[in-house]
Amino acid sequence: MHRRSQVLYGVSATVLALSLTACGGDEGQAKSGIAEERAGDAESGPQTTSETPSAPSVKPQWGPALAMGQPAPMLYEPANTMGGKFEVSATKIVKGTPAQAKSLHWDKRMPGEPTGDTPYFVYFTYTLKEGKPQVANVDLGAHAAALDMNGAKVAERPTVHTGYVDGGCPVPPIYLRWDIGDSRTLCTVFAGDQSNPPARLAWSTDVTTDEEYMKGASWEWTAR
Repeated sequence: MHRRSQVLYGVSATVLALSLTACGGDEGQAKSGIAEERAGDAESGPQTTSETPSAPSVKPQWGPALAMGQPAPMLYEPANTMGGKFEVSATKIVKGTPAQAKSLHWDKRMPGEPTGDTPYFVYFTYTLKEGKPQVANVDLGAHAAALDMNGAKVAERPTVHTGYVDGGCPVPPIYLRWDIGDSRTLCTVFAGDQSNPPARLAWSTDVTTDEEYMKGASWEWTAR
């Protein structure tokens, strides 16, 4: 009788062990299935059904062009005059010749200098409206820019930008001071290419990008 109890006990233990093994196997398969599902999700990448792509940025458009001789609608205070606010107007653009470009020694520029086969002699008129400049003779043409319709510079002022050649910019007189109401026309030169002339002429003291030039006042590039 005692021996039979031991046999029954052994059979019961075996059955219990098999049952536990079967339960453990189901749990392992469940865990394995979750892991495989997650792995599949990772391989297929994130699913985005409701998100919409962001719209591309739109380049700003030019405002209406000012006519030659028409002043910009605002006053400017150049940093290099150390005071004073000026009315600025572009008055004339004279297209030069390749011979003048050679006379300006553009073929001997240092590396990195702008290139061009055509000089443009650009005239601006500056009228002091407010304040008192501390420096009278400064390069106000340094604030000018020659741009295409996309706002890109297609003509630049060379480092040696006097333009003092036959038929080019005249040598300006020496001024001792500016008084309110004084108006002076000064010339600056741009190095450009005849095949790709500028479309707009801008002048500003506080821009850092082409887009900012496009938002400000500018004149239609009309060369003669």
